[in-house]
Amino acid sequence: MPSALFIHENFPAQFGAIADALAERGWDVVFATQKAEVKADTVHRLASGVRLVRYERAREPRDDGHPYLRGTESAILNGQGFSRLGMGLFRGGFAPDVVIAHSGWGSGSFAKVVWPDAKFIQYLEWWYNFPAPDVDESTIPPRMRADRHARTLARNLPFYIDFEQADLVISPTHFQAAQAPDFVQSKLVVQHDGIDCAYYRNGDDDDPVYTHPDIPQDAPIVSFATRGMEPMRGFPTFMAAAEQIQDAHPDVHIVVAGNDKAHYGPEPKDHPTWKAKALADHAFDHARLHFTGPLPRNAYAKLLRRTQAHVYLTRPFVLSWSLLEAMASAAPVDASDVAPVREVATATQHAKLVPENAPESVVQAVTWCLNHRNAAREMGLRARDRVIDQYEIADAHDRLEALFRAQVGTVADTGSAAKSA
Repeated sequence: MPSALFIHENFPAQFGAIADALAERGWDVVFATQKAEVKADTVHRLASGVRLVRYERAREPRDDGHPYLRGTESAILNGQGFSRLGMGLFRGGFAPDVVIAHSGWGSGSFAKVVWPDAKFIQYLEWWYNFPAPDVDESTIPPRMRADRHARTLARNLPFYIDFEQADLVISPTHFQAAQAPDFVQSKLVVQHDGIDCAYYRNGDDDDPVYTHPDIPQDAPIVSFATRGMEPMRGFPTFMAAAEQIQDAHPDVHIVVAGNDKAHYGPEPKDHPTWKAKALADHAFDHARLHFTGPLPRNAYAKLLRRTQAHVYLTRPFVLSWSLLEAMASAAPVDASDVAPVREVATATQHAKLVPENAPESVVQAVTWCLNHRNAAREMGLRARDRVIDQYEIADAHDRLEALFRAQVGTVADTGSAAKSA
């Protein structure tokens, strides 16, 4: 029986579904995480058979360290924290054939110190470049360019450490893979994590849809879902558009799901959060504007089945699962016309694509969806077919397992055997 160790700061994150799938297919699987909700010093056996364990770092990075190296020190501390857990797993007889670690956090950087014979797979979500594709270079003051460039080079140090040991590098999209330097490309394959197209579906008349006590059952909904309300994911642009959408469509309700915080970049200088700034800057009909906070997965799927227009805005950056989940749900999508989006959605065929930072274009795209319900539905169904064809989770798991087995095959003859943690 082959064995796999997944290492990720969070759980389940990108690895939860594939870890479960491998365990159900007969693999011996351990998932190591730093998520606070997972009790330390305990092996939690999940229904799939995956054993979930938690590691901790000994301390936080020092405040008096060099600012360029704060991220690297954090990564080293994470790697050290995992290694202490790993040594306990090693002493208990666990010997993974393959280790898959989310790169950049540093948590898997020393896994091969514990298990030198294991194959190491670097999950590379993003490589930082200067100037960054998600930043308008003209906004960087000349006096700050050198500092920004140096910080970017230092920010990639944890990725270099992982790559030096990597037998294989996986990136989920071609756009994300293209950010990596040439020397990484020789080991890199593009493989998405997969979307559960049975869970995220258009449904039929009997499928439950999203309800809200303040939204009439027959009211049209325009939805926006984001991990954090921030410029990186187009939140200020959407809110500017939402004001105009409400003015033009007095029956439409706006539903915004997500955390009231910025995960990428700072909060605005003149308000505590970007949500607070949007509420101050625009005149909304608050009876038709609903902030739900992060929705449970089931409620989110119901929202995607009900929405008449789902807006996904982003700078050229890591592609969110939420776009593909909306497409899998056959929701009419209005999305940013940027490279990561164009990789998965063709304009007019699968989505209405709009320029960056253009609220009026968002309004036009949403209005088209509201005024052409049948055509918008057909566009959504084509988008669902696209996701099923390219990103269906069962197919993605087959391809990921094949990649892992190819690595395991190179160590199987050494006599390594999966053992229990």
